[in-house]
Amino acid sequence: MKRLTLLLIFVSTLALSHCSKKSDDPASSNDIQWKKQASGTTEVLLGVSFTDENKGYAVGTNGIIKVTSDAGTTWTTQASGSTRFLRDVYFSNATTGTIVGEAGLILRTTDGTNWVAQTSGTTEHLVHVHFSTANVGLAVGQSGVILKTINGGTIWTPQTSSATGELPGVYMLNDNIAVAVGFGGKILRTSDGGSTWSTISVAGLFADIRSVHFSGDTGVAVSIGGKIIRTTDGGQTWSLVASGTTNDLYAVKFVDATTVYAVGTGKIIVSKDAGLTWSDSKTDFFGGDLYGLAVQGTKGWATGQSGLLLHSEGN
Repeated sequence: MKRLTLLLIFVSTLALSHCSKKSDDPASSNDIQWKKQASGTTEVLLGVSFTDENKGYAVGTNGIIKVTSDAGTTWTTQASGSTRFLRDVYFSNATTGTIVGEAGLILRTTDGTNWVAQTSGTTEHLVHVHFSTANVGLAVGQSGVILKTINGGTIWTPQTSSATGELPGVYMLNDNIAVAVGFGGKILRTSDGGSTWSTISVAGLFADIRSVHFSGDTGVAVSIGGKIIRTTDGGQTWSLVASGTTNDLYAVKFVDATTVYAVGTGKIIVSKDAGLTWSDSKTDFFGGDLYGLAVQGTKGWATGQSGLLLHSEGN
């Protein structure tokens, strides 16, 4: 009888222990959706772009460029010819890419290997770049700077807007329509290729917006303090949605028309309904900022502090 009593107590204790497991406890290996990869650097990786599910580029502090041909399993270093901070990288096709960075730095490659400096015409820090085609692109950055190219970056022309603070994000829906986001809840939209920009306000949003991305006319922008806004009309109107976090969010990307990822301070969140509702995506890291985010097919990569690199197979 005594042995039976002890056995019952032991089983009950195990059951209570299992039931008391918190939702924010570390995920088991089978639950983890984002896993660490070795980037081969301790530099801060600020931007990342993949041309397909295997080939990708990550850029960051002190002129670092890392490149992978096996979906991030191994990375090698490319020469940038600069020690400035490289803030973002975007590839419009398999071999044509653009990097923007400190003091107006713009680098371009047409072979995926050799990077050539371009004349930006500004000394402001450039923070983000996006192209609608291989030739038409926008770069944005500090002090409200907006630059446009229509010849793949041979010439960059300044655009005029009402922004005076930093613009860390821009997305081109096509050659004419684009949305730029910035500090203090700033949202700018153009429908004439950047010649003129209108300012759009969102009631209750004053946080610094850090990133914007679209799938068709549906767009999502993320900000400091976990604020998320959403549009379904190509950026003409926006509304706040609940993110479920107060962590700072630095980047957002659509995987497809319904799946969206956002990354930030110690956090990756996912939406399965085009940004309406959000939940935590399980990872095997528990701290540090994630600044860059790239997706190809169902795969994703996130980059951040001290060479931090995470990869998802889309499970």
